[in-house]
Amino acid sequence: MSAEQMAETFRSLRQADLRILLGVELGMTSREYVPVPRVVRYANLLQEEVLKRLPELVEKRLLSSGSVGDLGYAGFRLTFLGYDCLALNALVRRGVVEALGNPIGLGKESDVYDARGRNGSRIALKFHRLGRISFRQTRRARGYVADRSHTSWIYQARMAATREFGALRGARRAGVPVPKPIAQNRHLIAMGTFEGSELSKIALLLDPKNLLRRILLKLRRLFCGAHLIHGDLSEYNVLVNESAQFVFIDWPQSVSRNDPRAEGLLKRDVSNMVNFFRKKYRVSISVQEALDFVQAKRRALRGI
Repeated sequence: MSAEQMAETFRSLRQADLRILLGVELGMTSREYVPVPRVVRYANLLQEEVLKRLPELVEKRLLSSGSVGDLGYAGFRLTFLGYDCLALNALVRRGVVEALGNPIGLGKESDVYDARGRNGSRIALKFHRLGRISFRQTRRARGYVADRSHTSWIYQARMAATREFGALRGARRAGVPVPKPIAQNRHLIAMGTFEGSELSKIALLLDPKNLLRRILLKLRRLFCGAHLIHGDLSEYNVLVNESAQFVFIDWPQSVSRNDPRAEGLLKRDVSNMVNFFRKKYRVSISVQEALDFVQAKRRALRGI
């Protein structure tokens, strides 16, 4: 969906609409489709008003309808757009978001939009979409476990945002370059922006050795200072600007250094960086030397 369509849909919502969406969200903690009586109760509205507004919310693709159990009576559940509006409304009410801009990137696991924040500042809004792909796949890959499979997409998207927001805060406190975490609600993160391109898309680096050295130094600070591992690091989630400054992005797969998967994930992160610079820029350093440096097992990098 375009930013204009999302913004138009959001602006069209009345307070009663938001209360109905919230009522459905509350009901989805215990069932896939929420029957009308429960929507009425959770939204704290008159039944006549709920019955009037439900078809309009379905038409706007904020809710979808289906049968509840063997009885076959109508129930409703949130769509991603409905969940988006609840999260966006929360950040608007907090004064974090003033206006929604154009999409920056739309993918399988997240949609990122340009936005205007407090006092006209430019920010980015990242809506996690983890439930758009197989629940079983993402549960295995991310280690998320939902108690109720029918709410898995809400659970996964919210947990991905929660994990990423926490990682951004921890990394930033340790002096690791990441987008500034501003606020989170549900599956939505508001963060600062960075003017740069993916490392994979940069045609030429003037000093690739120095850049790799600085990247490994920040990974060392992440490991030793923040006790974190990115978990999915590659040339596609390092942004670099014209001054060779960089930030690490996309943190929902991050883990603590004490996680059972930590050693394997760290080695993969470091290998991805070392192998990229070797193949594209012929920077020669062994993965083991880089890994030892990141883990503070050696004081300096001799290979670069």
